[in-house]
Amino acid sequence: HEGALPAAPADRRRLLEESLLESGLAYGTGATDPAIELPPDVPPGARAFAQLVAGLVWTCAQAGALSGAPFFDAESGLAPDEAVRARRAQLVALLAAGSGEEKAAAALFRAPLSATAGAVQRLADKVASRLSRRFLKGFGSFAGLPLLNGLCAIEVRTCATLALATFGHNRLSPAAAHLASAAALVWRGLLVELLAGLAAGQEHGKKALKGYDQVIRSQRLPAREARLLRRGLNKPRPIEQLADHMHSAALRRFALTQVLLAALLDRPLEAGELAFVERVAATLGVTAAELTGLEAAVGDFYRKHTEALAALRRAETPEGLPHALTTRVQEAVLDNLDRMLQEIRETGELAELLAKAASGERLNSVEKSKVRKQLIDLAKTIPALAIFAAPGGMLLLPILIKLLPFNLLPSSFVDQPSPQLALPPPRGSAAETKAGPPSHEGRKRSVS
Repeated sequence: HEGALPAAPADRRRLLEESLLESGLAYGTGATDPAIELPPDVPPGARAFAQLVAGLVWTCAQAGALSGAPFFDAESGLAPDEAVRARRAQLVALLAAGSGEEKAAAALFRAPLSATAGAVQRLADKVASRLSRRFLKGFGSFAGLPLLNGLCAIEVRTCATLALATFGHNRLSPAAAHLASAAALVWRGLLVELLAGLAAGQEHGKKALKGYDQVIRSQRLPAREARLLRRGLNKPRPIEQLADHMHSAALRRFALTQVLLAALLDRPLEAGELAFVERVAATLGVTAAELTGLEAAVGDFYRKHTEALAALRRAETPEGLPHALTTRVQEAVLDNLDRMLQEIRETGELAELLAKAASGERLNSVEKSKVRKQLIDLAKTIPALAIFAAPGGMLLLPILIKLLPFNLLPSSFVDQPSPQLALPPPRGSAAETKAGPPSHEGRKRSVS
């Protein structure tokens, strides 16, 4: 840990959230940690489990560093070996607090240097036993199921929440650990019901449900939790009822992300899946632009971290994502083609930057920022184009350029349009009714 610390807890949470998204741990599948060395013949389930445990430890350590925790500060004044011992003990304590060992974890966190190596190891063994059962270390055949992936994401988020609170107060509260565990159970129940609702619209939904049921049975969960999850799997509530329990923005984003991941897994979006995804988004108050931005962000992560996603059995490029994105972007661009071209012609800098991108040159960060700002301005006059101004919207730029039906050369923008290039009347107007709407091919020729 180096440098000035964020003053407010909200800043620490934001920075940790950004780190979790960047690493992929927020999605439930983290980027491969090069520090984890495993033999090449390790089964997929054990390999995925090792990476999850490494991700949990990393998440807690990040929270400690962001909070300026004494043993995570480079200037703590402790000898290096003592600092390592203290950090290890506190990290074990945090993981143990989520494993039903709240009192022992609180005592260890409070006095990490007083505990013997044997006591720390015994607590670590209990944590490992609980995690290996819950995340099916020995069941490689389940590693690719969206349910297990979502459960991993919940574990990471619960761990992050507890770690930020603990390091922020320099005290591990058993009551806070209990509340975090209770909230995680609610999230797990909602996840099961969402995936069951999605499966109802899938062609092979019954097969997916069978796999989810096997995961729940194989985890050897406490009786209360097992009943809750199996009831949600067999009789999921409508999304409108589930939405009443999703009070936080983080939970709504998590829910929609996990539904997207499950829908896009290994195949293009089916009609039933797309309908369910859009129903979830509408019920949660997520606009079409925000949904597309989320899809783009998820797809971008998977393109960058294909190695980490081997357990999910995904192709190098998720096939469903380009199809879903292109369809929506195509509709937005083609429905507003004439107005869009007119606005771009009148915006010299945006035109030149789009021309540069269309010619195959890379835009630098400053140029990308300018394009985003001007697309936001464009969206104010053409609301349908807000899709490009949403978070992740710049990832759609290649699709936009591909759809624009004209030669993106700078000179084509500086020429004043002739009177014949005036915009056609609005659809449904008297003039259009009399003359008939121009064909799409005619529009393409007129702006070339």
